[in-house]
Amino acid sequence: MSLLERRQQFHFDIMSKVIYFIVFILSHTLIIDGQHVQTMPPQYACTSSSLTLRCPAGYIIVVTSAEYGVAKVDGSCIYTPGDCLADAMSIVSCISDSVTCSIYATKKKLPECNNQYGSYIHIEYDCVPISINDSAKEYNVCQQNSTDITSDHGILKSPGYPSQFQLTTFECFRAIHVPDNKIVRLWLTDLYVSSAGSNCPNDHVYVVDNVQTLRHCGTKRYAYPYLCSSTILIQYKTTTQSSFYRGMRMYFEIVDRSPNDNCPNGSVTPAPVTTTIPTDVTTAVPVYVVLGIASPLRSFQICKGESHTLQCPANYVVAVRTNIYGVTPTDQCEDHDASKHCVLAIDPTFYCLQSCTYMYTGNRVIPSCSNKIAAYRYVEYQCVPLNTELVSPNTTCPADGSKVPIQIDSRGRFQSYRYDSPILRKMNCTYRLKTKPGNIMHIYALGISLTDYSSDCTKNKISFIEDGETAGADFCVERSYRLIYSTCSNEIDMRYIVTDDIMYSSNGAELYIESQARPSDWPCGKPLPTTPFVTPTAAPLTNETSMFARDELETDICFKGTSTYTCPLGYTFIIIDAFYGVKKQSLNKCGFVQGDCVYDALPSLTICRNDAATCYMSYVTQRRLAQCSDNYADYLHITHQCIPSRPVGTPPPITVYDICDTNAPIANFNGVVTSPYFPTYKQTNTECKRSLVGMTDRVLKIWMNEMAVSSDGVRSLSEGSDEPDLVIYKNHDTKDLNNFEKLNPSIRDVCIKDYLIINAPHVAYVYCGTRKFAMAPICA
Repeated sequence: MSLLERRQQFHFDIMSKVIYFIVFILSHTLIIDGQHVQTMPPQYACTSSSLTLRCPAGYIIVVTSAEYGVAKVDGSCIYTPGDCLADAMSIVSCISDSVTCSIYATKKKLPECNNQYGSYIHIEYDCVPISINDSAKEYNVCQQNSTDITSDHGILKSPGYPSQFQLTTFECFRAIHVPDNKIVRLWLTDLYVSSAGSNCPNDHVYVVDNVQTLRHCGTKRYAYPYLCSSTILIQYKTTTQSSFYRGMRMYFEIVDRSPNDNCPNGSVTPAPVTTTIPTDVTTAVPVYVVLGIASPLRSFQICKGESHTLQCPANYVVAVRTNIYGVTPTDQCEDHDASKHCVLAIDPTFYCLQSCTYMYTGNRVIPSCSNKIAAYRYVEYQCVPLNTELVSPNTTCPADGSKVPIQIDSRGRFQSYRYDSPILRKMNCTYRLKTKPGNIMHIYALGISLTDYSSDCTKNKISFIEDGETAGADFCVERSYRLIYSTCSNEIDMRYIVTDDIMYSSNGAELYIESQARPSDWPCGKPLPTTPFVTPTAAPLTNETSMFARDELETDICFKGTSTYTCPLGYTFIIIDAFYGVKKQSLNKCGFVQGDCVYDALPSLTICRNDAATCYMSYVTQRRLAQCSDNYADYLHITHQCIPSRPVGTPPPITVYDICDTNAPIANFNGVVTSPYFPTYKQTNTECKRSLVGMTDRVLKIWMNEMAVSSDGVRSLSEGSDEPDLVIYKNHDTKDLNNFEKLNPSIRDVCIKDYLIINAPHVAYVYCGTRKFAMAPICA
């Protein structure tokens, strides 16, 4: 090849790479037309993974729908007709003005899908402008003597939004008028007001057309459904002050009305501030009302232009189980068939009380179904009782950390301690829910308010943990009435955790729990042994003049087996190590034998995490281990130890040191170090320090009997992890940790306000959150 030919070839290679690079950039660039909303392509992610939603600068993410899918095709993470779908809006927390939002697809059981695990999540979202070039198109919702809004698009804000939040002296009204051949598309791009009260009575934003009233309060981002009326009325009211509140911001666009519009005629009138509940119109008393239980599952389907009114008896409320739009092959309204139709499950557009009306105007476009218009809407629901008998004790957690047994005979109502009080109380309780052998339990939310209606359940939550499970399903906010969990067996642990009690609009949790016979095709769990559950009692100490860490013991829990561990009074039970095992030889008896294939279970065990002398464990949900050729584990192997926790007897057999009592070093051979007033939580005004004086021929062993402090919402580790949140290695020039942090101010990006630091000569371990574990020996 000549020099000229080589140069021409080189020039071609470079150009082909440049052209490819430019095409790549264009294919990954969001093109937004002017300052209008752009509907983005649907996004999918397998469970136990995350996806990131993106918008360009000047726009924010508003998720229009989120759903879990149980794949009919094994290994599939994309919707296929026939997949079972369930709403997943609870995992969406895109509430900032960031151009990106990450969503983690938690693997969870779906009561709507016969308690099967979700395979994937499906997200649809819009990119919505948060500012506008023409200031004349920015409107104040409370501006008196204002003209009606008639511009083709614009932004509506509350007074003082966002940095100078103001209360309203009256109910504010603004109307948006459009010609009859147009409609209003509306997005609530930011709302942060009080959420006190079950029906947003004193702080709210209402959107009213001639078909429906959509009500919101608290923290919310929302894409409004198809609004029928040519006049949309927006009502805004705030009576509760807080330095955190921002108020309200909306974006609207005027677009052509669909030719398939099936909207009814009617006029728009303001919604009353107090909504009255319709009276029961049923004359015959249903059997489920006589029994005081939830109704059987009901369903209805509406086609374009149709509506349906849900009506429950007095003292019952509507709990929507499924809310689906369906696209049919013929584009005609056919009987719902998830195996043949392309469907989309969405969050209910409004919250029902005793009664509400569903309507389908015939204009719902489904992006995941080739952008076709849904032919029908399909809804499943139950009527759930509000006033069944209380089964929960209105008491604090037991001082010894034992589980609180709650028996569910046929039904019952759980309320957290001091429910409906305006002040939360820090608690970490485990309730053992139990019904008759051979039954399962359905758990409905009547109201969960633990995080001021933020969906971040890091600090405050209710968790349901099946026996043998390592991680539970977490809930911290539920405004609507709905089924949130169905058990696998007749017993389950329910943990109620509040580590942050500085919440201004949270009042605890109320649940309705109902027992039913376990269906023969129930896909999870096995019935537990029929022996009654008894909370173990710690045995008293016998003739001990001193307390030391007892020897480590190893036990095996075979599949379907249970085990109860009890330490002497004054000791706490700690799991040192745990792993699942697959027998090397099938004829071997259950239990660890050298050569078995094993997999670490300790990082994910969430039981027995508080300072208690007893622990009840079982292995009833068999684990499949990918690392062991996808075989099921035959047993769970536990290494455990009893560790001194508090002195019992006179004279005290062990010394307890308050870490904040003095700066004096601790030179004893052993002892217990506590925070002030433990186990009662108390804040400290300054950083407390105590030195442990070591011995030249000994190593230092530290057991964390219990730690429960805030994690500032920035932990990268799960609460069940025993690893430190941060390890700081010190060099020979900077052995003092305070000086080291001053020289490197950015080194601490976790556990900033609440923490425990174990500061050894050459390394420092930083912890926060909830912990219970044994540290590796320290040479000091």
